[in-house]
Amino acid sequence: MQSICAICGQGITPADDSEEHIIPGAIGGRRTVRGFLHDGCNHRSGQTWDAALEKQLRPLALHFGVKRQSGRTLRMAITTTAGENFLLSAGGRLEMSLPEIKRTPIPNGETFQVKAASIAKGREVLEGIKRKYPKVDVESVLAGAEVKRTYAQGVVRIDLEFGGPVSGRSLVKSALALAHDAGLPIDRCGNALAYLREADAEPCFGYHYADDLVDGRPPVTPLHCVAIDANATTGLILGYVEYFGIHRAVVCLGRGYSGERLKAIYALDPRTGAILDVAVRLDFGVADVRAIYDYERDDAEKRQEAFGKVFGPVLSDHQAAERDRVVRDSLNFAWANCGGVPDQPLTAEHLARLKELFADQATPWWKHVTGLDEPAARLLALAYISQVLVAAQSTTVSATG
Repeated sequence: MQSICAICGQGITPADDSEEHIIPGAIGGRRTVRGFLHDGCNHRSGQTWDAALEKQLRPLALHFGVKRQSGRTLRMAITTTAGENFLLSAGGRLEMSLPEIKRTPIPNGETFQVKAASIAKGREVLEGIKRKYPKVDVESVLAGAEVKRTYAQGVVRIDLEFGGPVSGRSLVKSALALAHDAGLPIDRCGNALAYLREADAEPCFGYHYADDLVDGRPPVTPLHCVAIDANATTGLILGYVEYFGIHRAVVCLGRGYSGERLKAIYALDPRTGAILDVAVRLDFGVADVRAIYDYERDDAEKRQEAFGKVFGPVLSDHQAAERDRVVRDSLNFAWANCGGVPDQPLTAEHLARLKELFADQATPWWKHVTGLDEPAARLLALAYISQVLVAAQSTTVSATG
């Protein structure tokens, strides 16, 4: 029996078949199906529906560090509450959106001061300057460059608004793709087909937060999940789609179902692609579906609660990783520049210099995470390195004693 394209309704041949991700690959999906979309329909829906979904979910994909099978998650421009413009990149890192170039006239010409997101970006700027000023020695300038990490003064806010007629069709397409993969003929999913094919069709999904439909949910995991349940008792073919453990929707794929009950589920951790063993309860009747469509099972506070459960831990992990990096890099810098001699004990003067150098490098981070002014943040940095040195001396005494 020839497969029918879920979008255009025409037959699919081997020449125009395509691989369709059940969950879009742009947000971490891995599993694909064939015999579901024409190559052209796949391409067009990817550029429209899936692209709109990816754009809405990109802040989460970046913060969670989603691993894609191909390509990389795009960065995005953001503005903090202090009006600062940055690019948000993988791991929740902020980068300068544009290099800063300051020109200063001098008697014999002009000087340039360049501030860029990285040495590589700085090199690009200097190469551009060199094209106009050939005497610029790029390597010499880079050799004397100062590498310094700064922190945003404002806060990055993540918009949890989700859905709409464009990304909503991507969501429905995911549920229908899993139904197809489970062996359910898609012509039995009339509600989903109407929504994908007709511009003015009623949306066949709604958001659900009245209770958690996922059993066995792994804690602090940004779960992606698609499930379907075709139930002859209710006559409904229902789907469930969840992104990042936060955005949760119930889909009515079709009505009037008869036959054996059919269930299927695809759940994964988008950070790694690891398949997760969970179950989804979709024991809804027609009245429940209507209530879901009418937003009676939506709850903004519970959506925020779901967000906090997965996003809070990842934010703590990011902060711990940055703290460890700051301490490591600051200590290495201080050790290399305090005047100490390798394999020789540090003098009191060397130790005092090491502490000051450590504080020079680490104070911006302490100021950023505590909100204290610079003198108070510097005292915290000095107190920290003092404790580290005392602990190191105690360990040495114990090892040699």
